[in-house]
Amino acid sequence: MKNHAFTIRLKDEAAAEKYIALHREVWPEIVGPGGALDTIGVRKLQIFHIDPLTLFMYVEAEDHFEPVRDFLRANDLHPRVQEWDDMMHADGGLLERHPGNDGKLNWAPMRRIHHVDFTGVLPDLEDE
Repeated sequence: MKNHAFTIRLKDEAAAEKYIALHREVWPEIVGPGGALDTIGVRKLQIFHIDPLTLFMYVEAEDHFEPVRDFLRANDLHPRVQEWDDMMHADGGLLERHPGNDGKLNWAPMRRIHHVDFTGVLPDLEDE
């Protein structure tokens, strides 16, 4: 199991309210058993919000999960997944890239720099 962290910005306060409301009932084609996230190897996903207008996403995924390849592939698994992604990222969407993120993903990957694990289940830090 590997873990990944990402960040992105909300466009404005209205986008933040809508984003939070939409995430109270994410569509089953995305988060249900056999949905896109399950299919690409995501096992746990949490999104946190902090003002001003910043989101942090934490993902635990199977070892074969590769964020760029698999998040982009998820949009092709069901038309509703692409529809959801368009609501979030297309022109007029709710999210905007973090300044300096010129990568393939809209969410900017974050580098883990520290961890404490008394359970022994977190993977060791990998050299990056």
